[in-house]
Amino acid sequence: MSSRLWSGRPLGYAAAAAAVALVAAGCSLDLSDLRPGGGEQTQEEAAPVEAAPVLEGALKRLEAADAIAVQGKVAAGGEGEGVNDAALTVTSAGTVQGTYQEGENEAEVLEAEGRVFLKAPDEFWLDQNIANPDSDQYAGSWVRVAKEQLGLDPGAQLAPAELAATLEGMGAASDEAQLEDLDGTPAYRVDLGGGDENRVWISEEEPYTLLRMEIENLSTGSGGSGDEEGSEGSEGEESPSDDASAEDAGGSGARVQFNLSEPEAADVEGVYDTAIAAAEDELTSSRDARIELNWQGQIDLQCQTGGACTVSGTAEDVSDGGGEGKVIVKMNATFKNDELGEKKCDSTEVLSAGGTVDMSCSVDYALEPSTEPKDYEINATSVLSTQGLSKKSAGKVADALEKQKKALSESGGEDAPSQEESPAEDGGN
Repeated sequence: MSSRLWSGRPLGYAAAAAAVALVAAGCSLDLSDLRPGGGEQTQEEAAPVEAAPVLEGALKRLEAADAIAVQGKVAAGGEGEGVNDAALTVTSAGTVQGTYQEGENEAEVLEAEGRVFLKAPDEFWLDQNIANPDSDQYAGSWVRVAKEQLGLDPGAQLAPAELAATLEGMGAASDEAQLEDLDGTPAYRVDLGGGDENRVWISEEEPYTLLRMEIENLSTGSGGSGDEEGSEGSEGEESPSDDASAEDAGGSGARVQFNLSEPEAADVEGVYDTAIAAAEDELTSSRDARIELNWQGQIDLQCQTGGACTVSGTAEDVSDGGGEGKVIVKMNATFKNDELGEKKCDSTEVLSAGGTVDMSCSVDYALEPSTEPKDYEINATSVLSTQGLSKKSAGKVADALEKQKKALSESGGEDAPSQEESPAEDGGN
Protein backbone atom coordinates (compact mmCIF):
# COMPACT_ATOMS: atom_id res chain seq x y z
CA MET A 1 0.00 0.00 0.00
CA SER A 2 1.25 3.43 -0.82
CA SER A 3 0.25 6.56 0.98
CA ARG A 4 0.47 10.21 0.23
CA LEU A 5 -0.13 13.09 2.56
CA TRP A 6 -1.92 16.18 1.54
CA SER A 7 -1.53 18.37 4.60
CA GLY A 8 -4.32 20.81 4.93
CA ARG A 9 -2.97 23.59 7.12
CA PRO A 10 -5.62 26.25 6.68
CA LEU A 11 -5.26 29.44 8.55
CA GLY A 12 -8.03 31.82 9.44
CA TYR A 13 -7.68 35.39 8.39
CA ALA A 14 -4.60 37.12 9.74
CA ALA A 15 -5.77 40.54 10.65
CA ALA A 16 -3.20 43.15 9.90
CA ALA A 17 -5.25 46.22 10.62
CA ALA A 18 -3.90 48.26 13.50
CA ALA A 19 -6.17 48.79 16.46
CA VAL A 20 -7.66 52.25 16.66
CA ALA A 21 -5.57 54.46 18.90
CA LEU A 22 -6.54 57.85 20.18
CA VAL A 23 -3.00 58.96 20.93
CA ALA A 24 0.17 59.05 18.88
CA ALA A 25 2.74 56.33 19.46
CA GLY A 26 5.60 57.46 21.63
CA CYS A 27 3.51 60.07 23.46
CA SER A 28 2.58 59.91 27.11
CA LEU A 29 -0.98 58.74 27.56
CA ASP A 30 -3.07 61.45 29.19
CA LEU A 31 -6.66 60.86 30.18
CA SER A 32 -7.17 64.20 31.84
CA ASP A 33 -9.01 65.63 28.85
CA LEU A 34 -11.43 62.70 29.00
CA ARG A 35 -12.81 64.05 32.24
CA PRO A 36 -16.20 65.68 31.59
CA GLY A 37 -15.55 69.39 31.55
CA GLY A 38 -11.82 68.66 31.48
CA GLY A 39 -11.89 68.19 35.23
CA GLU A 40 -11.96 71.92 35.76
CA GLN A 41 -13.51 73.12 38.97
CA THR A 42 -16.67 75.09 38.25
CA GLN A 43 -18.11 75.22 41.77
CA GLU A 44 -17.37 78.22 43.92
CA GLU A 45 -14.44 77.54 46.19
CA ALA A 46 -15.51 75.89 49.46
CA ALA A 47 -13.56 75.23 52.61
CA PRO A 48 -11.63 71.94 52.37
CA VAL A 49 -12.26 69.09 54.82
CA GLU A 50 -10.01 66.40 56.26
CA ALA A 51 -9.33 63.87 53.49
CA ALA A 52 -8.69 60.71 55.51
CA PRO A 53 -12.20 60.21 56.98
CA VAL A 54 -13.86 60.90 53.62
CA LEU A 55 -11.64 58.42 51.79
CA GLU A 56 -11.91 55.81 54.54
CA GLY A 57 -15.70 56.02 54.59
CA ALA A 58 -15.98 55.68 50.81
CA LEU A 59 -13.61 52.70 50.68
CA LYS A 60 -15.43 50.89 53.49
CA ARG A 61 -18.67 51.29 51.57
CA LEU A 62 -16.99 50.07 48.37
CA GLU A 63 -15.44 47.07 50.10
CA ALA A 64 -18.83 45.91 51.40
CA ALA A 65 -20.63 46.33 48.06
CA ASP A 66 -22.18 43.31 46.31
CA ALA A 67 -21.01 44.72 42.98
CA ILE A 68 -19.71 47.85 41.33
CA ALA A 69 -20.62 49.29 37.93
CA VAL A 70 -17.88 51.19 36.11
CA GLN A 71 -18.12 53.21 32.92
CA GLY A 72 -15.41 55.20 31.20
CA LYS A 73 -11.99 54.89 29.61
CA VAL A 74 -9.22 52.33 29.94
CA ALA A 75 -5.79 52.01 28.35
CA ALA A 76 -3.16 49.34 28.80
CA GLY A 77 -0.03 50.48 30.62
CA GLY A 78 2.76 52.02 28.60
CA GLU A 79 3.15 54.95 26.26
CA GLY A 80 1.27 55.15 23.00
CA GLU A 81 -1.47 52.69 23.95
CA GLY A 82 -4.98 53.17 22.59
CA VAL A 83 -7.73 54.49 24.85
CA ASN A 84 -10.87 52.35 24.76
CA ASP A 85 -14.35 52.48 26.29
CA ALA A 86 -15.64 50.03 28.88
CA ALA A 87 -18.92 49.64 30.75
CA LEU A 88 -18.71 46.73 33.20
CA THR A 89 -20.55 45.36 36.21
CA VAL A 90 -18.21 43.48 38.54
CA THR A 91 -19.49 41.43 41.49
CA SER A 92 -17.61 40.96 44.74
CA ALA A 93 -16.73 37.43 43.61
CA GLY A 94 -15.12 38.75 40.40
CA THR A 95 -17.87 37.79 37.95
CA VAL A 96 -18.07 40.37 35.16
CA GLN A 97 -20.56 41.33 32.47
CA GLY A 98 -20.50 44.35 30.20
CA THR A 99 -19.10 45.83 27.03
CA TYR A 100 -15.69 46.88 25.70
CA GLN A 101 -15.24 49.08 22.65
CA GLU A 102 -12.25 49.67 20.40
CA GLY A 103 -12.97 52.47 17.97
CA GLU A 104 -16.40 51.75 16.50
CA ASN A 105 -16.28 48.02 17.26
CA GLU A 106 -17.90 46.78 20.45
CA ALA A 107 -17.54 43.42 22.20
CA GLU A 108 -19.59 41.80 24.95
CA VAL A 109 -17.47 40.92 27.99
CA LEU A 110 -17.91 37.96 30.32
CA GLU A 111 -15.55 36.89 33.08
CA ALA A 112 -16.31 33.90 35.29
CA GLU A 113 -14.00 32.22 37.78
CA GLY A 114 -10.98 34.00 36.34
CA ARG A 115 -11.68 33.25 32.66
CA VAL A 116 -12.28 36.19 30.32
CA PHE A 117 -14.42 35.82 27.17
CA LEU A 118 -15.43 38.25 24.43
CA LYS A 119 -18.26 38.02 21.91
CA ALA A 120 -17.84 40.42 19.01
CA PRO A 121 -18.57 40.88 15.30
CA ASP A 122 -16.11 40.14 12.57
CA GLU A 123 -14.97 43.77 12.38
CA PHE A 124 -13.73 43.66 15.96
CA TRP A 125 -11.56 40.58 15.38
CA LEU A 126 -10.15 42.00 12.15
CA ASP A 127 -8.51 44.70 14.28
CA GLN A 128 -6.78 42.11 16.48
CA ASN A 129 -3.40 40.62 15.65
CA ILE A 130 -4.64 37.03 15.78
CA ALA A 131 -3.91 34.40 13.13
CA ASN A 132 -5.35 31.07 14.23
CA PRO A 133 -6.65 28.11 12.20
CA ASP A 134 -10.11 28.67 13.71
CA SER A 135 -10.21 32.47 13.85
CA ASP A 136 -12.81 32.51 11.08
CA GLN A 137 -15.16 31.06 13.72
CA TYR A 138 -14.70 33.92 16.20
CA ALA A 139 -17.36 36.33 14.97
CA GLY A 140 -20.57 36.21 16.99
CA SER A 141 -19.33 33.54 19.41
CA TRP A 142 -17.63 33.60 22.79
CA VAL A 143 -13.84 33.60 22.47
CA ARG A 144 -11.55 33.20 25.43
CA VAL A 145 -8.89 35.92 25.51
CA ALA A 146 -5.81 36.82 27.51
CA LYS A 147 -6.59 39.01 30.49
CA GLU A 148 -4.54 41.89 29.15
CA GLN A 149 -6.85 42.02 26.08
CA LEU A 150 -8.94 44.64 27.91
CA GLY A 151 -5.96 46.46 29.36
CA LEU A 152 -6.83 45.07 32.79
CA ASP A 153 -8.39 42.03 34.43
CA PRO A 154 -11.73 43.42 35.65
CA GLY A 155 -12.61 40.43 37.83
CA ALA A 156 -9.37 40.70 39.77
CA GLN A 157 -8.78 44.46 39.73
CA LEU A 158 -12.28 45.95 39.87
CA ALA A 159 -14.04 43.60 42.27
CA PRO A 160 -15.18 45.89 45.11
CA ALA A 161 -12.94 44.57 47.88
CA GLU A 162 -9.91 44.31 45.60
CA LEU A 163 -10.39 47.83 44.24
CA ALA A 164 -10.90 49.20 47.75
CA ALA A 165 -7.66 47.55 48.89
CA THR A 166 -5.77 49.01 45.93
CA LEU A 167 -7.01 52.54 46.56
CA GLU A 168 -6.42 52.20 50.30
CA GLY A 169 -2.84 51.17 49.56
CA MET A 170 -2.33 54.38 47.62
CA GLY A 171 -3.64 56.49 50.49
CA ALA A 172 -4.42 60.19 50.50
CA ALA A 173 -1.61 62.35 49.14
CA SER A 174 -2.92 65.41 50.94
CA ASP A 175 -4.47 66.02 54.33
CA GLU A 176 -7.32 67.97 52.76
CA ALA A 177 -10.14 67.16 50.35
CA GLN A 178 -11.50 69.97 48.22
CA LEU A 179 -15.15 70.21 47.19
CA GLU A 180 -15.56 70.41 43.41
CA ASP A 181 -18.36 70.39 40.86
CA LEU A 182 -18.47 66.91 39.34
CA ASP A 183 -20.84 67.13 36.38
CA GLY A 184 -23.23 69.25 38.43
CA THR A 185 -22.84 67.22 41.63
CA PRO A 186 -20.77 68.52 44.55
CA ALA A 187 -18.04 65.99 45.33
CA TYR A 188 -14.86 65.89 47.36
CA ARG A 189 -11.72 65.41 45.33
CA VAL A 190 -9.08 63.35 47.12
CA ASP A 191 -5.63 63.17 45.57
CA LEU A 192 -4.00 59.78 46.05
CA GLY A 193 -0.40 58.68 46.43
CA GLY A 194 1.58 56.75 43.85
CA GLY A 195 1.45 59.35 41.10
CA ASP A 196 0.43 62.89 40.23
CA GLU A 197 -2.56 61.69 38.19
CA ASN A 198 -4.19 59.51 40.87
CA ARG A 199 -7.39 60.95 42.31
CA VAL A 200 -10.93 60.04 43.31
CA TRP A 201 -14.16 61.98 43.74
CA ILE A 202 -16.42 61.14 46.68
CA SER A 203 -19.97 62.21 47.46
CA GLU A 204 -20.34 65.32 49.62
CA GLU A 205 -22.84 63.73 52.03
CA GLU A 206 -22.48 60.64 54.19
CA PRO A 207 -22.49 57.75 53.64
CA TYR A 208 -19.48 58.69 51.55
CA THR A 209 -19.63 57.03 48.14
CA LEU A 210 -16.95 56.74 45.47
CA LEU A 211 -18.22 58.47 42.33
CA ARG A 212 -15.19 58.65 40.02
CA MET A 213 -11.59 57.54 39.92
CA GLU A 214 -8.66 58.44 37.70
CA ILE A 215 -5.68 56.15 38.21
CA GLU A 216 -2.53 56.25 36.08
CA ASN A 217 -1.36 52.72 36.96
CA LEU A 218 -4.08 50.42 38.32
CA SER A 219 -2.43 47.26 39.58
CA THR A 220 -4.05 44.85 42.01
CA GLY A 221 -3.18 45.40 45.64
CA SER A 222 -2.35 41.73 46.06
CA GLY A 223 -0.22 41.46 42.93
CA GLY A 224 -2.92 40.26 40.56
CA SER A 225 -4.98 37.10 40.45
CA GLY A 226 -2.15 34.88 39.24
CA ASP A 227 -4.81 32.28 38.58
CA GLU A 228 -4.29 31.12 35.04
CA GLU A 229 -5.29 27.52 34.82
CA GLY A 230 -4.47 24.42 32.89
CA SER A 231 -6.69 22.56 30.46
CA GLU A 232 -8.52 19.36 30.07
CA GLY A 233 -6.26 16.89 28.31
CA SER A 234 -7.03 14.03 25.97
CA GLU A 235 -7.99 11.79 28.87
CA GLY A 236 -10.07 14.39 30.61
CA GLU A 237 -7.45 15.04 33.28
CA GLU A 238 -6.71 18.59 34.27
CA SER A 239 -3.38 20.07 35.25
CA PRO A 240 -2.52 23.26 37.14
CA SER A 241 -0.56 26.10 35.64
CA ASP A 242 2.05 28.39 37.07
CA ASP A 243 1.17 31.18 34.70
CA ALA A 244 0.78 34.58 36.34
CA SER A 245 -1.05 37.76 35.58
CA ALA A 246 0.40 40.62 33.57
CA GLU A 247 1.03 42.57 36.76
CA ASP A 248 2.95 39.69 38.33
CA ALA A 249 5.08 39.47 35.22
CA GLY A 250 6.21 43.03 35.70
CA GLY A 251 3.95 44.75 33.17
CA SER A 252 2.47 48.20 33.67
CA GLY A 253 -0.98 48.46 35.18
CA ALA A 254 -3.93 49.97 33.36
CA ARG A 255 -4.62 53.69 33.14
CA VAL A 256 -8.31 54.27 33.86
CA GLN A 257 -10.90 56.99 34.20
CA PHE A 258 -14.15 55.47 35.47
CA ASN A 259 -17.42 56.71 36.87
CA LEU A 260 -18.65 54.29 39.55
CA SER A 261 -22.07 53.34 40.92
CA GLU A 262 -23.66 50.51 42.86
CA PRO A 263 -26.01 48.42 40.70
CA GLU A 264 -29.41 47.24 41.88
CA ALA A 265 -29.71 43.72 43.34
CA ALA A 266 -31.70 42.60 40.28
CA ASP A 267 -28.88 43.75 38.01
CA VAL A 268 -26.32 41.81 40.05
CA GLU A 269 -28.47 38.68 39.80
CA GLY A 270 -28.68 39.31 36.07
CA VAL A 271 -24.89 39.19 35.82
CA TYR A 272 -24.93 35.76 37.44
CA ASP A 273 -27.83 34.55 35.27
CA THR A 274 -25.96 35.53 32.11
CA ALA A 275 -22.72 33.90 33.24
CA ILE A 276 -24.45 30.68 34.37
CA ALA A 277 -26.35 30.34 31.10
CA ALA A 278 -23.15 30.87 29.11
CA ALA A 279 -21.24 28.27 31.16
CA GLU A 280 -24.01 25.72 30.73
CA ASP A 281 -24.76 26.26 27.04
CA GLU A 282 -22.09 28.22 25.17
CA LEU A 283 -18.59 28.32 26.65
CA THR A 284 -17.68 24.72 25.82
CA SER A 285 -18.06 25.60 22.14
CA SER A 286 -15.98 28.76 22.51
CA ARG A 287 -12.59 29.24 20.87
CA ASP A 288 -9.38 30.35 22.55
CA ALA A 289 -7.32 33.30 21.30
CA ARG A 290 -4.76 33.37 24.13
CA ILE A 291 -2.10 31.85 21.86
CA GLU A 292 -1.38 31.78 18.15
CA LEU A 293 -1.46 28.19 16.98
CA ASN A 294 0.16 26.44 14.03
CA TRP A 295 1.83 23.23 12.95
CA GLN A 296 5.54 22.89 13.51
CA GLY A 297 7.07 21.49 10.34
CA GLN A 298 5.34 18.87 8.23
CA ILE A 299 2.42 16.58 9.04
CA ASP A 300 3.19 12.86 8.78
CA LEU A 301 0.89 10.17 7.35
CA GLN A 302 1.71 6.51 7.81
CA CYS A 303 -0.40 3.59 6.51
CA GLN A 304 0.19 -0.10 7.14
CA THR A 305 -0.75 -3.17 5.15
CA GLY A 306 -4.36 -3.90 6.00
CA GLY A 307 -5.46 -0.27 6.06
CA ALA A 308 -4.44 1.12 9.48
CA CYS A 309 -3.44 4.76 8.98
CA THR A 310 -2.11 7.37 11.41
CA VAL A 311 -1.64 11.09 10.92
CA SER A 312 0.61 12.95 13.34
CA GLY A 313 2.21 16.34 13.83
CA THR A 314 3.47 18.82 16.39
CA ALA A 315 1.35 21.84 17.29
CA GLU A 316 3.16 24.89 18.60
CA ASP A 317 2.49 28.32 20.06
CA VAL A 318 3.85 30.86 17.58
CA SER A 319 2.82 33.91 19.63
CA ASP A 320 6.41 35.12 19.99
CA GLY A 321 6.22 35.06 23.76
CA GLY A 322 2.83 36.73 23.94
CA GLY A 323 0.72 33.65 24.72
CA GLU A 324 -0.98 32.97 28.03
CA GLY A 325 -1.87 29.88 30.05
CA LYS A 326 -2.68 26.40 28.82
CA VAL A 327 -5.00 25.95 25.87
CA ILE A 328 -7.09 22.98 24.74
CA VAL A 329 -5.99 22.11 21.20
CA LYS A 330 -7.91 19.75 18.95
CA MET A 331 -6.77 18.07 15.74
CA ASN A 332 -9.40 16.87 13.27
CA ALA A 333 -8.10 14.54 10.56
CA THR A 334 -9.89 13.25 7.47
CA PHE A 335 -8.65 10.30 5.39
CA LYS A 336 -9.94 9.80 1.84
CA ASN A 337 -9.76 7.20 -0.92
CA ASP A 338 -12.10 7.05 -3.91
CA GLU A 339 -12.74 3.33 -3.48
CA LEU A 340 -12.49 2.95 0.29
CA GLY A 341 -14.34 6.13 1.17
CA GLU A 342 -13.75 8.65 3.94
CA LYS A 343 -12.82 8.13 7.58
CA LYS A 344 -12.23 10.66 10.35
CA CYS A 345 -10.48 10.83 13.68
CA ASP A 346 -9.56 13.50 16.19
CA SER A 347 -7.21 14.13 19.07
CA THR A 348 -7.30 16.62 21.96
CA GLU A 349 -4.23 17.77 23.88
CA VAL A 350 -3.10 20.66 26.08
CA LEU A 351 -0.65 23.23 24.74
CA SER A 352 1.21 25.48 27.17
CA ALA A 353 2.00 29.02 26.10
CA GLY A 354 5.37 29.11 24.37
CA GLY A 355 5.49 25.32 24.02
CA THR A 356 4.72 22.45 21.67
CA VAL A 357 2.59 19.33 21.89
CA ASP A 358 2.60 16.16 19.77
CA MET A 359 -0.74 15.13 18.30
CA SER A 360 -1.87 12.06 16.40
CA CYS A 361 -4.95 9.98 15.63
CA SER A 362 -5.65 6.83 13.62
CA VAL A 363 -8.27 5.09 11.49
CA ASP A 364 -8.43 1.51 10.16
CA TYR A 365 -9.94 0.61 6.81
CA ALA A 366 -9.70 -3.06 7.92
CA LEU A 367 -8.93 -4.43 4.45
CA GLU A 368 -9.49 -8.15 3.97
CA PRO A 369 -6.40 -10.27 3.16
CA SER A 370 -6.08 -10.99 -0.56
CA THR A 371 -3.96 -13.27 -2.73
CA GLU A 372 -3.66 -10.38 -5.13
CA PRO A 373 -2.23 -7.38 -3.22
CA LYS A 374 -3.53 -4.00 -4.27
CA ASP A 375 -2.21 -0.53 -3.56
CA TYR A 376 -4.51 2.25 -2.37
CA GLU A 377 -3.58 5.91 -2.34
CA ILE A 378 -4.75 7.57 0.88
CA ASN A 379 -4.99 11.34 1.17
CA ALA A 380 -5.32 13.05 4.54
CA THR A 381 -6.01 16.52 5.86
CA SER A 382 -5.38 17.60 9.45
CA VAL A 383 -6.80 20.83 10.87
CA LEU A 384 -6.11 22.45 14.25
CA SER A 385 -8.65 24.28 16.41
CA THR A 386 -8.98 25.46 20.00
CA GLN A 387 -11.55 25.12 22.79
CA GLY A 388 -12.07 27.86 25.35
CA LEU A 389 -13.49 25.71 28.14
CA SER A 390 -13.73 21.97 28.73
CA LYS A 391 -17.03 20.36 29.68
CA LYS A 392 -15.64 19.39 33.07
CA SER A 393 -14.48 22.93 33.83
CA ALA A 394 -17.70 24.46 32.49
CA GLY A 395 -19.62 22.39 35.00
CA LYS A 396 -17.38 23.61 37.82
CA VAL A 397 -17.78 27.21 36.71
CA ALA A 398 -21.59 26.92 36.55
CA ASP A 399 -21.71 25.29 40.01
CA ALA A 400 -19.50 28.00 41.51
CA LEU A 401 -21.64 30.76 39.99
CA GLU A 402 -24.82 29.14 41.30
CA LYS A 403 -23.34 29.12 44.81
CA GLN A 404 -22.35 32.77 44.53
CA LYS A 405 -25.83 33.73 43.37
CA LYS A 406 -27.44 31.70 46.15
CA ALA A 407 -25.18 33.29 48.76
CA LEU A 408 -26.13 36.72 47.42
CA SER A 409 -29.84 35.93 47.74
CA GLU A 410 -29.58 34.32 51.18
CA SER A 411 -27.61 37.22 52.59
CA GLY A 412 -30.13 39.72 51.34
CA GLY A 413 -27.72 41.00 48.74
CA GLU A 414 -24.33 40.41 50.34
CA ASP A 415 -22.25 38.50 47.83
CA ALA A 416 -19.68 35.89 48.79
CA PRO A 417 -16.60 34.56 47.01
CA SER A 418 -16.79 31.10 45.51
CA GLN A 419 -15.99 28.14 47.73
CA GLU A 420 -14.76 26.26 44.69
CA GLU A 421 -11.06 25.87 44.12
CA SER A 422 -9.37 28.80 42.47
CA PRO A 423 -8.69 28.46 38.72
CA ALA A 424 -5.00 27.89 39.49
CA GLU A 425 -5.94 24.88 41.58
CA ASP A 426 -8.84 23.43 39.61
CA GLY A 427 -6.70 23.37 36.50
CA GLY A 428 -9.71 23.12 34.20
CA ASN A 429 -9.97 25.25 31.20
